[in-house]
Amino acid sequence: MKPPLVPRPRRTAVALAAQAALWLLCGSAIAQTAEAPPGAPAATATPTLRQVDVVDSTAGAAATPARRAQSSSRLGLPVLETPRAVSVIDSALLEQQLATTERDVLRNAAGVSSRSEYAGSYSQFAIRGLWANNTYNYLRDGAKFVHLLDPPLFNIERVEVIKGPAALEFGQVAPGGLVNYVSKRPQADPLRSVKIGAGSHGWRNAEFDLTGPLNADGTLRYRLDGSASRGGSFVDGNTPRKQGLAGSLEWQLTPDTRWRAQAEYQSLEGVSTVGLAVPDPQNPRSADVLPVGTFYGEPWLRTDGHLRFYSTELQHRFTDSLEGRVHLSRNETFRNVNMVYPIGPVTGGQVARSYWLAPGQNYTSDTALAELRAQVRTGPVRHTLLAGLDWRAIEGVYGARGTGNLGAVDLYQPVTGLVPPAASGGSAAVASDTRNTGLFVQDRLALGDFSLLLGLRHDRLKDAYTKPATDLSKTQPSAALSWQPLPASMFYVSHARSFQANSGTLLWGDRAAPPSEGKQLEVGWKQEWLGQRLLTTVSAFALELTNAPANDPEHPGYSVLTGRQRIKGLEVEAQGRITPGWSVTAQATFLDPKVLADTVPGANVGHRVALAPRRTASLWTQYRLPRVPGLWVGGGLVHQGDKFTANDNRWRLPGYTVVDLALGYQFGGGVRLQANLKNAANRRYYVDASTTAAGFAAVTPGEPRSLYVTLDYTF
Repeated sequence: MKPPLVPRPRRTAVALAAQAALWLLCGSAIAQTAEAPPGAPAATATPTLRQVDVVDSTAGAAATPARRAQSSSRLGLPVLETPRAVSVIDSALLEQQLATTERDVLRNAAGVSSRSEYAGSYSQFAIRGLWANNTYNYLRDGAKFVHLLDPPLFNIERVEVIKGPAALEFGQVAPGGLVNYVSKRPQADPLRSVKIGAGSHGWRNAEFDLTGPLNADGTLRYRLDGSASRGGSFVDGNTPRKQGLAGSLEWQLTPDTRWRAQAEYQSLEGVSTVGLAVPDPQNPRSADVLPVGTFYGEPWLRTDGHLRFYSTELQHRFTDSLEGRVHLSRNETFRNVNMVYPIGPVTGGQVARSYWLAPGQNYTSDTALAELRAQVRTGPVRHTLLAGLDWRAIEGVYGARGTGNLGAVDLYQPVTGLVPPAASGGSAAVASDTRNTGLFVQDRLALGDFSLLLGLRHDRLKDAYTKPATDLSKTQPSAALSWQPLPASMFYVSHARSFQANSGTLLWGDRAAPPSEGKQLEVGWKQEWLGQRLLTTVSAFALELTNAPANDPEHPGYSVLTGRQRIKGLEVEAQGRITPGWSVTAQATFLDPKVLADTVPGANVGHRVALAPRRTASLWTQYRLPRVPGLWVGGGLVHQGDKFTANDNRWRLPGYTVVDLALGYQFGGGVRLQANLKNAANRRYYVDASTTAAGFAAVTPGEPRSLYVTLDYTF
């Protein structure tokens, strides 16, 4: 049993200011009802402020994934007690796999599938069969994040994938789920590490990570890390570059008050890639006859960009029953997108090519969050209460755009670099101007082995960019019931809803379209095994998207809200350690994604939802050889089933299975050597495709067999 929660009268000026602001925001009614659990023992030591995010490294130790807190639960619940499916991918696993792309990361999460690629600058994903919106469904440290460039993995401690509609915590979202990237935090113990790497396709990489205290009592801590890489693309003539730097401070102002701040920068540049032409548009595998690195673009068609992320957060404990936090963050994304698109069809051995120029894209996203969390009792019922306010503003501007013809090149031996650079025309245009304010409350009522979670959120969203301007309000409820018959086991059933504004979508009569809506019913079972070393999750769900816009067949340029899609599915996950030296991460997902209504009544009813595979699975395991201390072997596979490129289900992109292997050795003195062989069987597969009415125009191949070697030194 936890020690009693006692008030602490001592406050600094900063703590007093934070207290006043939070109480003005959410009121003091919660604090007036707070009390300690009856019969709790007396406190023996001064507790420190609890963090909302718990940084947990599992390298070399028994993993306890069920006991980790996650940012996806604003109530501060561990994974085991969260009544919905959440996948947590930690940095130790990403180091074993040598994850260098976002697809490498998200392969480990159930329900996530690769959806499409965007000229080599970033990837798009589906969660539970539905698109994860790049403006609303990505988070950084629990705050909304514009996802238009690959995130900087060098500064990521873990990744959380939150399944299903989550409007209660995060407001406007697409209903499939969200991806939350959690930054590395300053640590109390000094740590310094450097890493260098080299590998196939001219890949070179260097990283450093420094953390520790800045004063004698360890109340002020820092972290500084950075990365630079070059190469790694198997496409001819493309040598991408990435570099980034991040720094953070954390200050324990008092035992009850903590402040932290961070700043991060990353840039990337490379030649835009579009994949391989398809000789037979009816058969995407006909592209197998082409060298996997064939390039049909032009050297001057480049994509580059940078992102900046700033955040600050103040957490304060008023009593051991009441705590609050204020979070502010800004995400700035800039990019130039100049690419060859589209390519194809192939006529007489020649590949037709066009270009699309969209330079000068600027997006700024600001987020503010204030919340109070309290523990109270009403008779035998224990309440965990949450009340909060969040606000987000997104402003975006596109530069002058342009399109044109590049001329055809030979299918097998394309000669590029002969076409002079073209300039974009037109004028800059606003891409978005949105404000979203949300008020939310949650109450988790616990009685014995049962818990009932109730929540309500009200959102007000305005988008001045759309004509007519979007101005809507939406109130969303959620509920979940869970049962823990044993400390290591939980059964749950939950109902959640979400909405997504159809900004810029007009119905006939110049009426603004109401938002699309999502709803989900989910049942699940979470279980710990082997002395809490292994966590398994089984979840079954029925998810529905309604009010999805589609082209109005009777009024060109307008839309109808006939789109309706339903996804039924089953997800199975296992994560942890079978023995102290044998770890495993595995997942399998089975979906039944159906179109219930589309533009033309009955046209696509019963078809599979576009870009949604029926099956995905992945496995990764690491084994430390007991007879050779320091030596480990690892390996795994990733499988993604076939998918259709559109709801009409005319063109099907085949699925694939890829096997990876790894070997590592921990020397004395903090030196570690690791080798990763990706796509060990050199399987030819395709992760994306573009189609026309005649069939496939281009396919995007996955990485061929590649070897990477890294050397770490920790001191």
